[in-house]
Amino acid sequence: MEKISFSVQSSTAAQKRNYRENVRLENISIFLMLLVIFLNPFPHTTFLDQLFFYAAILPMIVVARNGFDGFYYKTPLFYPLVLFFSWSVISVIFALDKLDSAHDLYSHLIRYMIFYLVVVNLFYTKKRLLLLAVCVVLSEFIFASGALLLYYGILGHDISSRFMLDGFKAIAPDIIPFGFMLGLFLAVWLFKICQNKFQRFFLVVAIIVLILSTIATQSRGAAIALCISFFVLLWDHKKTLGILMAAMSLIILLSPIQNRIKGDKLFQDDHRAGLILYSIEVIKDYPVLGTGFSIDAFRNPKFINKETYRSRIPKKYRNHGFYRPHSIFLSMATRTGIVGMALYAGLFVVSAFICCRLILYGKDSFIQNHARCCLALLIMFLTNGLFQVMTTHFIDMIQFITFSLLTIIWKINKDTPQSQCHKIEVDRQKS
Repeated sequence: MEKISFSVQSSTAAQKRNYRENVRLENISIFLMLLVIFLNPFPHTTFLDQLFFYAAILPMIVVARNGFDGFYYKTPLFYPLVLFFSWSVISVIFALDKLDSAHDLYSHLIRYMIFYLVVVNLFYTKKRLLLLAVCVVLSEFIFASGALLLYYGILGHDISSRFMLDGFKAIAPDIIPFGFMLGLFLAVWLFKICQNKFQRFFLVVAIIVLILSTIATQSRGAAIALCISFFVLLWDHKKTLGILMAAMSLIILLSPIQNRIKGDKLFQDDHRAGLILYSIEVIKDYPVLGTGFSIDAFRNPKFINKETYRSRIPKKYRNHGFYRPHSIFLSMATRTGIVGMALYAGLFVVSAFICCRLILYGKDSFIQNHARCCLALLIMFLTNGLFQVMTTHFIDMIQFITFSLLTIIWKINKDTPQSQCHKIEVDRQKS
């Protein structure tokens, strides 16, 4: 009996040690992944991004092998991602530039699918979701504040000039608004659920800075996305929505961006129109599998004869350079064909469906509010993505952070007992 008792105690002690070790490894992964997310808007941090990302994966592998709470991958978005990934692999096999397509497939898709699974398995509770949101808001706020101070204060640019840091291609004025709006909408969501006065004051400052930063880029796509997404985000707070939209309208009317969104100029962009027509001609020649997942084959004369496609479009648009498709769906269609574009679009259809279900049937207001925030982020990404180059790591990170936020709140809703939700709502109403 004594031997049996000793054996049971030893087994229990070993389990406790194993549990503590797994918790420690999981916390290390959380910290490293937060660093990866925090550094996303900052230029010239690629080495650190890679270092922290792979360093975060190693402890997760150990935790997953130890069977600590299981490794969760059966998310609503996982299977659409696998379908799109499978088709992308086929496009690589038949790509014009197979080597570069294979590289870009890993760099711009596989790596971010891994990122998505790691984030979903790390930030699966309400507290950790809040920590993730706060990290994004702090990152974008600090970057926006520093960039504005550098550009207008230290470098001395006129306030009417377009906010763009020369020499930093990764933070071009048409790209950085994606990050600003991600931080902005999360800050608005946090403000809605936050009770601490100091924290609410900080969030108000962050919201103002991020709105001003977005408008200062004078990006037409970002301005349109900002207005549409705010309607979705604050539809249940019409008074706040009215005040915010009035303030944004005033800022836009007083800023130089008004000259870029006037009726006679909003849709008159020969460069973008030429890119659209040029891309369509390329798609006609590669309608099923596209040119391959490579983001550079489109502009490589070794694989694409520009003059052949230039001659097919109206003369009015032939004098403009043809760099990359300035549209999320045209980019996917040229690289993976019409089928690949449809599978990619399916990711957003599934995401929007999940958002709508959670908004209508979420088990508490926390879940419903966050689902509304995710829907606003999806609309922002798609609206602005229709007008911009979407083949940068910065954009990839924004996209998969959005997918992760949605999946986490879906899992929280799935794992929350109905009885507990009722109690939370009753307590909230009493308070």
